[in-house]
Amino acid sequence: MKKLICAEDIETLQKEGKKSLLITKKTIITPSAKDLAEAYQIVFHMQTEPEEKIAWSDHETISKEGLVSLLRQLLHDAGTNIFSEAPFTFEKHTSGLKIIHGSTVKLQPLIKENPNVCYQELITPVERQMSGGILEIDKSSFYEEKTLESINYVIEGKLQLTIDGTTYTATKGDTIFIPKNHTVRWSTPDKVTILCGKLKGVDKQ
Repeated sequence: MKKLICAEDIETLQKEGKKSLLITKKTIITPSAKDLAEAYQIVFHMQTEPEEKIAWSDHETISKEGLVSLLRQLLHDAGTNIFSEAPFTFEKHTSGLKIIHGSTVKLQPLIKENPNVCYQELITPVERQMSGGILEIDKSSFYEEKTLESINYVIEGKLQLTIDGTTYTATKGDTIFIPKNHTVRWSTPDKVTILCGKLKGVDKQ
């Protein structure tokens, strides 16, 4: 596409019977060409140009923080976010010793359909042959089927456990052992917080 439009170009359009000309923001039209186009009733139409690609070499080097901020915004606009905050903070030694800061633990719904039952795994089976986490039930209940052996400590509140038709109540400071291969109903009329520990992949012969 020509970047300079002069009177001769307008004359050519008139002879060809054309009444419009496509131009861009970079197109230069001489004054005589403008006057002639107005006389011949030839209209200029601005073409939408594709966005220019940014050459990073032409700009200052973007900082790590700036790049993360940009990615956060792009992901937010796309409706996803892989940079969501970690569920808790911790300190860990190469030996495997791990200290989890309890005040930073963020619980997530254990069951998608029930936001009143929340859990956060703190120790994963990848790290050890067990898993451990914090369970919180708020005026709700859920069933655990095909249980694994577990030890649970009631941190706060009152917990009701139903197994084989019998209901037991555990309160703050109580420790509960759950046997394997059973169906157990966990419930509370108020709110209860429990520290849970389960054995993973360990079977007694």
